[in-house]
Amino acid sequence: MKKIILLLLIIIAFAGCKTKTVLVPVDKVKIEYRDRMRVDSVYNRDTVNIYMKNDTVYLQSVKWRERFRLDTVSVVTVDSIPYTVEVVREVNVLTKWQRWRLNALNVLALIIVVYLAIRIKL
Repeated sequence: MKKIILLLLIIIAFAGCKTKTVLVPVDKVKIEYRDRMRVDSVYNRDTVNIYMKNDTVYLQSVKWRERFRLDTVSVVTVDSIPYTVEVVREVNVLTKWQRWRLNALNVLALIIVVYLAIRIKL
């Protein structure tokens, strides 16, 4: 009976699990607001005319604003060949506290196995 328990403890101590690697698909291109028009450039311009008539100086000022729009709907094609890129991200990463607990459990299991081995020999 003692040998079976010792054998089970050894099997449990050396059994382990490996984390599973999951490939996560990543979007190649993300385009937002494709159909939106926006103001590209704004120019504030003015014209100032100064002229004299007899002893009076006239100042005539005309101000206006020009807005130029850029068409953002059209998409310029890029001269490149698209290819898939596999990104490997590790899933189920242990925290520092979980690693510490597992190491403490391994040490505790080793102490128990050594204690039982000494106890059986005596």
